[in-house]
Amino acid sequence: MNRLSKSDILHGLRELAKELGPSSPPREIAIAGGAAIVVLYETRQSTRDVDVVVSVPGVREAARAVAARLGWREDWLNDGAKGYLRGLSLGEVVMEGPGLIVRTLSPQHLLAMKLSAWRDDVDVADARVLLSNLSGDKQAIWVRIEPHLIPGRELKAKYAFEDLWEAAHGRS
Repeated sequence: MNRLSKSDILHGLRELAKELGPSSPPREIAIAGGAAIVVLYETRQSTRDVDVVVSVPGVREAARAVAARLGWREDWLNDGAKGYLRGLSLGEVVMEGPGLIVRTLSPQHLLAMKLSAWRDDVDVADARVLLSNLSGDKQAIWVRIEPHLIPGRELKAKYAFEDLWEAAHGRS
């Protein structure tokens, strides 16, 4: 499978929960990147993979077993977004299975990651969606985003945020 839809992602995560088996307390992971956007907002239909930013023992092995069973790429679940992770601000629960809770990162944290990466039109589109789902004025939103920006990319992120804000709200 080359692309994962919302239903694919949730199916894969349910299979991951089964593969890991029940535990007490439940294990918890957080998803980021395109997978979080697909699951939370459905503004795009699919993503290449599921970026996990909080991992627990055994997840990689369980994810490989799920990939083999479903005929998916071995790296469908990976930690590729860790280079854009600073701090941890968890968002809503998107799946609960026996022994596994899956959350997204908070929208402000996801936006900080997109602004720090700012690689292509997909990042820009995702950032627009995230910004539109945050409430507050420009300064209040920036204050919530700033702690999660990657050191050395703050200026790039600030300019990207300014452009996004202006496109959405005009000059302020």
